[in-house]
Amino acid sequence: MEKEKIAILGGGFGALTAAWHLSATPELRRRYDVEIWQMGWRLGGKCATGRDDHNRILEHGLHFWFGCYDNAWSMLREIYAEWDRPENCPFQTGLDAFEPQNFTPLWTQSSDGSWDFCNIEWPTNSDERGSGELNLSIRGMLSQLASLLKQLLHATFEDDTDPTHSAVAREDVDLGCAAQKIEAPEGSDTEALVHLREVRESFRPKRQRSLPLGDLFRDLLHLGATFAAGITWDVLICGKSLDDLNEIEFRQWLKNHGADPEIVETTSPVRAIYDCCFWYLEGDHNRPSVGTGTALRVILRIITTYKESVMFTVKAGMAEVVVAPIYDILRARGVKVNFFHKTTGLHLDAAENSIARITLARQARTLGDYRPTKVINGVPTWPAHPYWEQIEDGEALAKAGVDFENHWSPPYPTEEVILKRGQDFDKVILGIAMGGYKQLNPDEPGLARELIAQRGPFADMVENTGLVPTLAAQVWLPQTTSELGWDDRPATVAGPERFDIWSDMSQLLPVEGGAGSIHYFCGAYASTTYSAPAHTNAQAVANADVTAQFAQWIDDYGTTAWCARPPEPLSPEQVYVRANIDPSECCVGAAAGQVQYRLPADGSGFDNLFLAGCHIRTGLNTTCVESAVMSGMQASRAISGQPRVVIGEDYL
Repeated sequence: MEKEKIAILGGGFGALTAAWHLSATPELRRRYDVEIWQMGWRLGGKCATGRDDHNRILEHGLHFWFGCYDNAWSMLREIYAEWDRPENCPFQTGLDAFEPQNFTPLWTQSSDGSWDFCNIEWPTNSDERGSGELNLSIRGMLSQLASLLKQLLHATFEDDTDPTHSAVAREDVDLGCAAQKIEAPEGSDTEALVHLREVRESFRPKRQRSLPLGDLFRDLLHLGATFAAGITWDVLICGKSLDDLNEIEFRQWLKNHGADPEIVETTSPVRAIYDCCFWYLEGDHNRPSVGTGTALRVILRIITTYKESVMFTVKAGMAEVVVAPIYDILRARGVKVNFFHKTTGLHLDAAENSIARITLARQARTLGDYRPTKVINGVPTWPAHPYWEQIEDGEALAKAGVDFENHWSPPYPTEEVILKRGQDFDKVILGIAMGGYKQLNPDEPGLARELIAQRGPFADMVENTGLVPTLAAQVWLPQTTSELGWDDRPATVAGPERFDIWSDMSQLLPVEGGAGSIHYFCGAYASTTYSAPAHTNAQAVANADVTAQFAQWIDDYGTTAWCARPPEPLSPEQVYVRANIDPSECCVGAAAGQVQYRLPADGSGFDNLFLAGCHIRTGLNTTCVESAVMSGMQASRAISGQPRVVIGEDYL
């Protein structure tokens, strides 16, 4: 039987997951010939990793894996079970390539503008990552929410001997007992709603000059009761689905159900979830927006279904511990990966209902079979730039500053490659990030211009889903974490804009071979520069802007973050800064009124075109690794029927 040819465009987590499942068994490998076409020299998409000349890991940003990522963790376990690891690889199961991150201090701001932290230690549990289904009902999740609030209160105050906190501790133990009322009592949903509203009003705190720890937990309990009351009314009593709620902005939904407007607009817990998911229109912190249904799903998934720990940080580069092993296995399975091929066009047949041709630009010719990774201390690593010595005219291209991944790269010669249906492919998986095929400006109609011109559901999705640029910085300091005033590695959120997310990443020191401490920062970036024409210097301007902003942020807030010993002025060698404005590097929004335009993997409207990426309808519907993995699983299933189960896709 002749194999069906599958062309996968793009090399992010969605595309790689689709390839993983389409080639998972000998029977599937007999049915399908899978080929990946990827621009540049590496895989991973927004999670691509590169080592610089000092062996430092350079990421696109700060990546956490939450404990609720059932599909991603399950795939990681399968990867390490099959991978022929380097002999001295420090990671054996994949799960051990990540470190629990239970200490998450929350930035808080007082009315005088000063910043401080409220230390939060998340409880752990005995569940196993990537091991099973999600079976919680609405009532079960509300019960889990109440239980978690009580555990957080207990963990936070049980060892607190500060006399200034003792009264707060006693008061909040009572709050923790009252939090039991958040659980729906026996009787009707209407009776439960009355109890929840009573709890909410009990914890509508008067705002004070500062936000002590006790006040923060009053905010949490007030919001938790509002959250539960809103779900009880809208879902249990009125019978609405979470998708029905995506027209309403989440903050407004909280206010509609009685939340104190000042708490909603100012408290750190609300800011934290928006920051984590980059829920800001075009990266502008003054324009927060997320559909309520999406916000409810994400919050409930994160805080009521996590396994072992609430979240985890990686012990090497993200693309080193996950993507590189996938690449090794795919090649061993017979999947071909074509680097240095940038997709330029999807072209329809005469009936305009399926893909007949794909055009690509061959960005470079390689000197033999390109070898993209190198093992360093047992870890397969990708370089921060191509291995120029493996590329024809590589030295000249390097001197010219060519960047095969960047929309605004200095020009370089390319060759057109044409793939034809029936000859080179039968079906196509579009795994390129949405920014890679949106029409950015009148001069650049984009690679999906013919598809968008049909004015169908595909055009609706592309035109009604916004892009969110981000920024990131990495800092290497000679001081250790303890010398900087922290007993444990902090991972913080809701901080001063724009670098409002910060994590100590010193667990990377063993694989980098350094000393001191490592710190990653990221945040949304208010910019529409992603739409600038290719012939401009948009990237250079954005890089300079973000570099200046980070220097100012360190001047303003560095002594708060690193409280024991303010760092000396940072040298350029200590800092790596990124402005993620390239269209394919931008995140996608989940704003109110936008989520309903997302399409499922098999919903492109074109017979042989399937979709993958965290911008499609997965049931999670926000930018994250889990959503991308789910999308790849769904794309594979749409073609092959496998895998049959995608955990959480019908979650609420």
